[in-house]
Amino acid sequence: MTGLKIVKLLLCISAVTLLLCSPGSATAATATLHAESLYSFAKRAAAANPDDWRFVFMGDSRGNDKKFKEALQLAARFDPLFILNGGDIVERGTADELAHFVKTVRSLPGLPPLFVVRGNHERNAAKFEAVVGPRNFILDNQRLDFRLVAVDNADYTLHERELAFLGKMLDQSRLNQFVTMHIPPRTERWSKHTFDNGKDELIKLLADRKVKLGLFSHIHQFDKEVINGVPCIISGGAGARLTYFGYPGVAEYHIVVVEIKKGKVSYRVEGL
Repeated sequence: MTGLKIVKLLLCISAVTLLLCSPGSATAATATLHAESLYSFAKRAAAANPDDWRFVFMGDSRGNDKKFKEALQLAARFDPLFILNGGDIVERGTADELAHFVKTVRSLPGLPPLFVVRGNHERNAAKFEAVVGPRNFILDNQRLDFRLVAVDNADYTLHERELAFLGKMLDQSRLNQFVTMHIPPRTERWSKHTFDNGKDELIKLLADRKVKLGLFSHIHQFDKEVINGVPCIISGGAGARLTYFGYPGVAEYHIVVVEIKKGKVSYRVEGL
């Protein structure tokens, strides 16, 4: 085993770094964007100030490389621990499209680590896992008292496997817990283009496990909602054609900067 492989193995099992623990995807190739980002995340987390750090959330960047690059460059100016993309990074999910997405990201030097949630336009789950990364994963750091749990609901359903993953990983061993998936749950405000199957279980988990913020994409706007006492946002303005009518949010290209200061979570929207 080479030295690089040993380092990556240690990173995967270390309690102070990330766990790549999606069922059925633990053997994802080490060349994926996700695997590369794990290594960078661990180094940045070790150097971050536990009382003052941030990450950037954005989503729905498909079909507009120019605007997506602008979003990434703006995100990098805030020196975040990582960037999270909420999905719909390509149009159809072909291998060529996914490779182009990764090439676009790698073309911008000095970017923070980038993690991607699978969206409904990433139609081939196996290709997504092979090129980008796992469908279900966590980012975790004990030093920062932080955990983010990401699951795949790209078919408008939160399946038993994903609910079990959420239930296991949201164990309240971290003060600052976040949940992300591509499609938002259906609420009175978010009544269209959202999901019902598994929604009630998700909403209960968010409250029971004291999640600080729910992060969703899919609708090409920015919007916010408090669901069962838990703040939740939709960010779908990283490049895809904006949705101006029929939805309650604000149609603008943007990113969301999430800040954690002395255990308190806040966020702000930055327009492109």
